[in-house]
Amino acid sequence: MTQAKTPTTATEETKKTAKRDFLIENEQKWQKHWEEGKVFEQDLPEGDWETMTAEELHEKYPKFMGTFPYPYMNGLLHLGHTFSISKIEFATSWERLQGKRALFPFGFHVTGMPIKASADKIAREIEKFGKDFIIPEEVEIADGVENMAIKQKSKIAAKTGGAKYQFQIMQSLGVPTEEIHRFADASYWLTYFPPKAIRDLKHLGCKVDWRRSFITTDANPYYDSFARWQFTRLHEMGKIKYGKRYTIWSPKDGQPCMDHDRQSGEGVGPQEYTGIKIKILKWAPEAEKYVAGNSELEGKNIFLVAATLRPETMYGQTNCYVGTKIDYIFHQVNETDVFVTTHRAARNMAFQDLSVVPGEVKSLGTIKGSDIVGSLIKAPLSVYEQGIYVLPMENVLANKGTGVVTSVPSDSPDDYATLGDLQKKPDYYGINPEWVKDYKPVPIISTPKYGDLTAKALCEKMKIQSQKDRDQLALAKEEAYKEGFYHGTMIIGDYKGKPVEEAKPLIRDSLIASGDAVAYSEPERQVMSRSADECVVSLCDQWYMTYGEPEWRKQVTDWLAKMDTYSEETRNQFERTLDWLNQWACARTYGLGSKVPFDENFLIESLSDSTIYMAYYTIAHFLHSSLDGSKPGLANITKEEMDDAAWDYVLLGKELPAGHPASDRLPKLRKSFLYWYPLDIRSSGKDLIQNHLSFFLYIHQAFFPDYSPRSVRCNGHLLLNGDKMSKSTGNFMTLQECVAKYGADATRLTLADAGDGLDDANFEETTANATILRLHTLYEWISDAVKAIKGNTGDSDVKLRSSGTPYTIVDRIFEAEINQLSKATEQSYDKMLYREALKTGFYDFQAARDWYREVTSVEGMHTDLIQTMIERQVLQLAPITPHWAEMVWKDLLGKTESIMQARWPREFIPDAVDEAMLAAGQYVRSLVKSIRDSEALLLKRKGKKGGGKKGAAAAPTKEFDPKAEKALKIYIASKFPQWQDATVATVRDFYDSETGKFDDPAIRGQLAKLGLIKDKKVMPFVQEIKKRVGPLGAQVAFNRALPFNELEVVQVVKGYIGKTLSYNQVDVVSIDDAFNLEAAVAECGEDQDMASKLTRAVDIAIPGEPGFIIYNL
Repeated sequence: MTQAKTPTTATEETKKTAKRDFLIENEQKWQKHWEEGKVFEQDLPEGDWETMTAEELHEKYPKFMGTFPYPYMNGLLHLGHTFSISKIEFATSWERLQGKRALFPFGFHVTGMPIKASADKIAREIEKFGKDFIIPEEVEIADGVENMAIKQKSKIAAKTGGAKYQFQIMQSLGVPTEEIHRFADASYWLTYFPPKAIRDLKHLGCKVDWRRSFITTDANPYYDSFARWQFTRLHEMGKIKYGKRYTIWSPKDGQPCMDHDRQSGEGVGPQEYTGIKIKILKWAPEAEKYVAGNSELEGKNIFLVAATLRPETMYGQTNCYVGTKIDYIFHQVNETDVFVTTHRAARNMAFQDLSVVPGEVKSLGTIKGSDIVGSLIKAPLSVYEQGIYVLPMENVLANKGTGVVTSVPSDSPDDYATLGDLQKKPDYYGINPEWVKDYKPVPIISTPKYGDLTAKALCEKMKIQSQKDRDQLALAKEEAYKEGFYHGTMIIGDYKGKPVEEAKPLIRDSLIASGDAVAYSEPERQVMSRSADECVVSLCDQWYMTYGEPEWRKQVTDWLAKMDTYSEETRNQFERTLDWLNQWACARTYGLGSKVPFDENFLIESLSDSTIYMAYYTIAHFLHSSLDGSKPGLANITKEEMDDAAWDYVLLGKELPAGHPASDRLPKLRKSFLYWYPLDIRSSGKDLIQNHLSFFLYIHQAFFPDYSPRSVRCNGHLLLNGDKMSKSTGNFMTLQECVAKYGADATRLTLADAGDGLDDANFEETTANATILRLHTLYEWISDAVKAIKGNTGDSDVKLRSSGTPYTIVDRIFEAEINQLSKATEQSYDKMLYREALKTGFYDFQAARDWYREVTSVEGMHTDLIQTMIERQVLQLAPITPHWAEMVWKDLLGKTESIMQARWPREFIPDAVDEAMLAAGQYVRSLVKSIRDSEALLLKRKGKKGGGKKGAAAAPTKEFDPKAEKALKIYIASKFPQWQDATVATVRDFYDSETGKFDDPAIRGQLAKLGLIKDKKVMPFVQEIKKRVGPLGAQVAFNRALPFNELEVVQVVKGYIGKTLSYNQVDVVSIDDAFNLEAAVAECGEDQDMASKLTRAVDIAIPGEPGFIIYNL
């Protein structure tokens, strides 16, 4: 019978969380204290701003301003947001410690489609289910069947747990059901989620100046004015233009679908093809029968249309491929022409002026690909003027291109392999041998690497046997394209002799001009809008930003070269993006936003009103004191007064028109902008490099070429417990949930520990749990240490020596180690490597203290050093765990000022760390490890027969008993063996410091003269010396003298060694000139085992590597 489990009582549960609750209570206390003291509000220096230039202000009052891309407010902040936010939060904290006015402003983005689309969904669901959102049973059943059919979850589904209806998504966000109906009004979202984000960030302890916060769109008249001013000036500069261009388009929404409007496919752009018009000379029998029986096709010019990325290869067409199982449609393009293509391609064409009915697919019939096989066709530019045939191909995709593929076996490995299959096995593929018999690859491009039949050469090199070798073919295709495009030369046609790179656009333009081809585009891969519409590429009149314009791009790339990106990979990603980034649709007709000032039928799209809003932060608090701008700011300037002239003056430094109504208040805004700009850092997830961050650089160069951002830092995505965050799997956590579960400081420290680079980071809940214990334990130890410092030794377990007493070697070792760790921590904070800062400034720092405490357990730690160590520890953790730091700083250390006013003690950390003492510390640790390993080896050998090489007689050895009283004798050598000194001198004499090379024949010759070359130990020792020269340099490598007194160090720590390794007796013997080995052996008497061990220990001892004996007393 299984005994029932005793339920956990409330008291037991409280005990489990007592440490966490203690820390959270402290966090809430200091958050309130900071808010009441307005600690994080940063202003211009009082008075001086009126008389000093911006440069003088920066010199006298150093500043720092860092920003994070404002989050979109259609939900709560989650840990993914928080991870990126933490980078600026920690940086702001660190810069405060440097004595700078450190500003971290934070706004909220509500521009674009998502909120409006979601509000409209709520409105429709209210109509369907009522305000209580009660789903009728028959709908639930239908939904259940539908959900069973879903194979792939979208990005939205992953974040909302697969909820089907918008009201269910709102419920998953914690919105009470009775309140959800209010979200049918898009404006309600703007008042609901931003305050919750502020609440959660305050609970995290973020050092944000909330006076500068705002929401975007025309809901805030000041920001609306700012966004419209930007567009007006960009339009005047010629950076915004109107005209036809290809863009990703949602037919359902009737507008461009940019990155922030997408459910999937972020970063996907249009792929431009050349659509080759292939004329039908004679249909295959089944197709001819179908066409003849279709009256709508009568009198029409029918073309198969093949989408190609390589129009320059059309001279080599030997046939055309279709997918036998694909359904093709006859799409009417105009009054006379019909294109045979997939429905998907026709849908794209319908939005590119390639449909008789714009925006609609005009299908005149459907035909199977298998029925088209065998048709005789006329392919533009093909040398086979008598015609070529339509053939079957297994790899043709219905969701890529048009479903019709030109075949150029000279330069396409896929085409070469497929044509070979068809020629070898025509019966297997159901084709007439005559369709392929006389068609051979045509040389059209010559390359240095593969000759004039690149595909044939690559297939033979990669041993590709058929079209089924898809992985190899994919690699061969990429290689063939790169080699042909970058190194190929045309050897046929009108552009014979021209490089392919130059000929390609000329051939494309020629084909289109002659009517043998059309321009065709489609998304690079599938894009789904947030309205669940599969997007197309549309050629439409629209407002677009002229990103990619050569002169503008050069300005940006030149600035990028000067800007700090913190990693080469980030810089490389920027460079790749700037290479391809081109015109960008910057307006839409649906959603929330500011109206385009010069065409109010359109709204400014979400990635275009968010490029220089960092400048808005510098003055936002002067304009308004509420998120929506409804309450006046410090300067009491009305929204009407912030006209274009005001923005020109404040941000561009232009003269104000005479009599401007705000002329008396705007100068302070201008000075504020000049003080806080340029932006010191923009930190973001790496996925924004391809859009927002690159736009940010472009527009800053347009407006503020002299005040462009100093740095951009990017991070990877955040995993939770090693897996991707997803509500559908339950592996998801909001910021609010995390802080409630672990507290602010444990959350912050775990975020810092998650990772620093562009690779995905990992928030481990086990780390958060362990952090609670670590912080609480350290707090208690510091509390005890402070009592001991004050002389209350009876209440403390911390043993200290008096202040002012001389430092011992161990004290000096500890001092050197904490100085080194503090310097390393400082360097990591400067580089925004917070995981590294945490390692050296917390984990390693505590390990150094633990070691010091153990070594000085008898005499006690030095009071002065412990005071230094505690203050240093608090300051090193302050950027990451500010609440804990404030608690220790004020409550335990009794500081009168907040930790927020503390300064990094740079002047107390020596520039040159005591390397001798660091080496001594490492020496002691290595010695302890060597002794421990040796004893373990003794135990491992215990009971085994022999101990030497196989076949050798075992030396008589007393069995070592680790449980009995045991002793350790350490032999310290005062000099190196003579043969080693001679060898080192020889290697040094034949080393050329200018070339860094050794004269090996001369070294061997000299060693032979010295009679050392036959010693088996010598040549390995030579190699060891040579290896040391590279990393250490010749001077250090050849000078093997220890930087510390080895004997003195071991004498000081022998008590620690004995205690740590449980030895009852530890003796230290110096092997100096006075040492007499024979006398020492004689003292062993008849104990030959001890005599043997002693002799060996003395023999192997060298400076820095003592010998030792382990034995029972």
